[in-house]
Amino acid sequence: MKLKYGMNPYQDYAEIIDPKGALTLKNGNPSVINVLDALNSWQLVKEASATLNTEAATSFKHVTPSGVAIAKTLTEAEKQAYLIKNELSPLASAYARARGTDRLASFGDFIALSHPVDKATALLIKSEVCDGIVAPGYEPEALEILAAKKKGGFVVFEIDATYEPEEVESREVFGITVKQKRNNLHVSDEMFSKVVTANKNVPAKILNDLKLGFITLKYTMSNSICVVNNGHVIGIGSGQQSRILCSGLALGKANIWYQKSQLDYSFLNEQTDLKRTDLDQLIEQKREEAFGNQIMLNQLPDSCLLSDGFFPQKDNIELAHKYGVKYIATPMGSIRDQEIIDTCDKLGITLINTGVRLFHH
Repeated sequence: MKLKYGMNPYQDYAEIIDPKGALTLKNGNPSVINVLDALNSWQLVKEASATLNTEAATSFKHVTPSGVAIAKTLTEAEKQAYLIKNELSPLASAYARARGTDRLASFGDFIALSHPVDKATALLIKSEVCDGIVAPGYEPEALEILAAKKKGGFVVFEIDATYEPEEVESREVFGITVKQKRNNLHVSDEMFSKVVTANKNVPAKILNDLKLGFITLKYTMSNSICVVNNGHVIGIGSGQQSRILCSGLALGKANIWYQKSQLDYSFLNEQTDLKRTDLDQLIEQKREEAFGNQIMLNQLPDSCLLSDGFFPQKDNIELAHKYGVKYIATPMGSIRDQEIIDTCDKLGITLINTGVRLFHH
């Protein structure tokens, strides 16, 4: 498949080789970044859907998720924050929640959906500024709606839901080929069975959130941390050299998301002529005026924090506690593991040793 350009527009030759025909271009003219977003994001939603047995969606930017969610009925506060006025199908609700994690960051996103796209989801996507989508199929009317976006330039990929790549994968960097066994780790209940703190109770609802978070980390640029609540990855910190920076990013984004859920949206009644992107900016301005840097996430019960690598210091745990986190899942292996366990016990946090590092590059 010929592409319009490589990673950057001046890289004027680019193509992908797909011998099994797993990826079909239905509309648009993609770049290399579009393809990388499509292939990474599809794996995320496919695994999340299969693991949790429901529709899943992600909003991807620069080969990492800005939000991930499974299908749930939106609250009235969520509808206001996400600018939702129409009735949503389960698949549409998953995408509304995923994009709603950080609507400013999701401007111009690439979308991945676990199920064939219906009309309700296409109409929601039609109203947003986004670059493309990958899904296992499209209703005819949904495809027609999406193909009309961006003056016909919206990228639409259809992927074979049954496709599985070879066991060994390769990539070329600076003319040198690197081969490895691909990351086909299956995220299961067993991964969260080793609870190392005094409190051993992990309810089924929390277990599902932990699995969603761990699948998210599997496709998030390392180092990475995510915060999950009620089937929704509400904060992601990625690509940082320091784990405490990742924790601060993830918790800060989750806190802003929660602030927006507590905002009085009556000011929107006076805004009848603004575009959605302008409304997003207005909501952010009103949020900052109302709450500033106030930590409010600690009012939300049952938040989970997950890490793709071990915590070298207890500062990550103490920071998570400030934001009200009650469950943490991480691989262990630090010389300060016992200090971290003791800190969790002291702060009432349930700590789970997954035993698995999930670096993604």
